Amino acid sequence: MEEKKLTMKDYVIETPDAVLANIDRSKELTQSLVDLYVKKDFKRIIIVACGSSYNGSICAKAFMHHVLKKEVLVVAPFTFVNYENEVTPDDFVVVCSQSGRSTNSLEAIELIKSKGITAIGITGDVESDFKEDCDLTVDWGVGIEKVGMVTKGVATLALYFMLFAVEAACVQSLISEAEANDWKDEMRKAMDAHKELQASSFAFIEKHQKELLSMKNIWIISAGTNLATGIEGALKIGESVKLHSTCYEVEEFLHGPVFPLNPDYTVIAIDSNDKCRQRIHDVYNAVKNVTDRAYLVTSAPVDDDKAITTSVELNELVNPLAYLAVCPLLAEFAQQSLDTKMHPLYTHFRGAVSTKSRKKPWRV
Repeated sequence: MEEKKLTMKDYVIETPDAVLANIDRSKELTQSLVDLYVKKDFKRIIIVACGSSYNGSICAKAFMHHVLKKEVLVVAPFTFVNYENEVTPDDFVVVCSQSGRSTNSLEAIELIKSKGITAIGITGDVESDFKEDCDLTVDWGVGIEKVGMVTKGVATLALYFMLFAVEAACVQSLISEAEANDWKDEMRKAMDAHKELQASSFAFIEKHQKELLSMKNIWIISAGTNLATGIEGALKIGESVKLHSTCYEVEEFLHGPVFPLNPDYTVIAIDSNDKCRQRIHDVYNAVKNVTDRAYLVTSAPVDDDKAITTSVELNELVNPLAYLAVCPLLAEFAQQSLDTKMHPLYTHFRGAVSTKSRKKPWRV
C-alpha cells in the first residue's frame, strides 16, 4: 500500500502529542544543553537560526529571558557570519537548523569554532551535517518532518527552549521545582488551547472557503509573544499559498503599512493575551470598516463569525505554543484546494542559488 503523503495539517494535528511527550521527558531532552549552560555564568544567550527555526526561537525568547534573567538574542546566520558576530566565551551561543544542513547555519558553526567557542548545534536530525561540524549536537525532539514547510518543528523548538530555560533555572536555583512544574503545567494547558484552536480553525474554514480561496495580499498583526506567532504564520502562508504575506506589530501597522488597505486585503489579528489585547481588538474592528476579510484569533469571549477562538486563557509567555496552530491550517486548506505551485521561472532562480548542504540528503 502506498504511504500516505503527509501535509502541514497532519503535522499540526500531531503537535499536541509531541509537545506533551517532550514535556514529560523534559530533563532527559535538555540535559546535555543544560549541563553545558550551568558550567559558568554566561552573560548572554545568542541563538543563531533562520526561517522557521528563527521564528520558533523568537517564540521562546521572552520566556527564556523571564525565567533565566539573561539577555537573549536571536540572530539570522547570514547576519551573524557577516555583521553581528562579536561574541566571547562569556556568550552561550547555539545554532539551530531543523534539517541540520542549511549552509548559512553551517557557516555560522565554522565561525563560532574559529573564535574558540564551543559550537552547539540544535537540530531535528542528529545524523545531519551538524553531527560532523558541531562540538555538541542536540536533538530538540521533533523527529523527521516530511514536509518542507515545517510546523511541528516550530512548536517543538519553541517548547525545547522553554524547557531548557526551566531546567537550567532549576539547577541554578532561580526557580523552585514547584515553579518549574507550574510552568510545565502551563505548557500542557497550551495544548488544550492548541486543540481548541484547531477545531475552531476547521469550523472557520468551512464557513469562509470563498474568502480563503480568493486571498490576494495578507497582513497579520499582533504584539508581544504572539508577534512571533504572526511572523511564522506569514511565512507559512507565503511559502505555501504563494501570496504576499507580511506580519506587523499592531502599532507599527498603523504607521504606514496600513495605507494600502482596501476591500481586497486580508488582515488576520492575533490576540496578545496581555495588556495590549484591547488595542489589537480596536484595530481589528477598525479594519472591518474597510474590508470584510478581517479575522481575529483570540481567547476573549467574542460573538464574531470572523473569529477563531479558544476558551483557554494562557500565560502570555507560552502563547505561541497554542497559537502557532492557526495560520498553517488556513494556509494548508488554500494550498491543497488551489494546488498552488511555484511560478515556472522560479526553477531558474532556485538553480542559481543554494541553501542546503549536499553532503547528506535530508531524509524525506
